[in-house]
Amino acid sequence: MTSSSPAARASMLGSREAELARAESDLSTQESRLAEQLTRAQAEAAALSTRLDAVRAALAKAHQDPDADPQMGEQASRLQATRVPSLNVDAAREKALDTREKALEARKQLGLEAQAALRIQQEQMAQVTRAVADAEAAMKQQVEASAARTRARQEASTRAQQEAARARQAELARAATEAKARGETVPSAPGPARTSGAEGVDARRNGRVRMHTSIDMRSDSNFFTGFSMDISEGGVFIATVDAVPRGTQVELDFTLPGGRPMKVTGVVRWVREANPRMPELMPGVGVQFTGLPEEVASVISSFVTTRDPMFYPD
Repeated sequence: MTSSSPAARASMLGSREAELARAESDLSTQESRLAEQLTRAQAEAAALSTRLDAVRAALAKAHQDPDADPQMGEQASRLQATRVPSLNVDAAREKALDTREKALEARKQLGLEAQAALRIQQEQMAQVTRAVADAEAAMKQQVEASAARTRARQEASTRAQQEAARARQAELARAATEAKARGETVPSAPGPARTSGAEGVDARRNGRVRMHTSIDMRSDSNFFTGFSMDISEGGVFIATVDAVPRGTQVELDFTLPGGRPMKVTGVVRWVREANPRMPELMPGVGVQFTGLPEEVASVISSFVTTRDPMFYPD
């Protein structure tokens, strides 16, 4: 036979207590009625005893009269043997009172033990609560520290990649300048992302030009800050370590050197992830402009046509 669970045992004890409380209430009502009946019976017995004594005395006096009826003597003799019945329940009441006192003491002892158990349980609950809170705080601190280390590594990697790209760009620019001075033909470098089909044709037609300018990129659910490394009439490359899925609709805010702030919309067409084996290639996304206003397209076109090409690694 398996022992019942604490919850089931507590429920059973609660049911028993409720039943006992109802029984005690009913018994208390019956005891009150019985006490009234006992009091009334004792009063009636006392009154009858007084009447009996009075009649006995009257009959004894009448029997002394020489002319008294002989029946008076018979009545006096009959009443001498008559007794008023007594009502003695004191022994039973005393026994019941003793039982009630024992039950009351047992209930008092139960209250003391229950209070002691409650204090112990509350102390144990407080200890468990503190232990859980300490563990939660430690886990939160660990997660925050890990996130901070990850951000620091990403920022350091981004800075290193940007510095490497700038150094390489400067080196290529100097090589291009020297080649021009020698009258040599400078080959055009490919864009930051390889394209094929219609996208490749669009990239060549738009004539991408390298540039450095801070660009804020926002989507419906994320906010990104990237570093622009390439711009054209058709789109822009955003160097960033924050991943953006292809097809994401974004808004771009940037300023061309010497120009006014621009706000355009675009769609992420390709993504280049960080490659430890090629740190000179900065991670980022290629965004194609969509719905480019005519005046903005004109400004970008003017910037592209007046800017010398820059060479960069791919």
